[in-house]
Amino acid sequence: MPLASRAKIFMPFAALRGFEELIEKKKLEIEKSREIKTEDAPQ
Repeated sequence: MPLASRAKIFMPFAALRGFEELIEKKKLEIEKSREIKTEDAPQ
């Protein structure tokens, strides 16, 4: 088996396409809502 073909076997595989982006988007939404809540909190 050629080395290039063999390397393809070990390439990362994303079973759920777009999942990482969705998680990052949700994380940013949560952080933004936390910032808003802390700004509105009485001191």
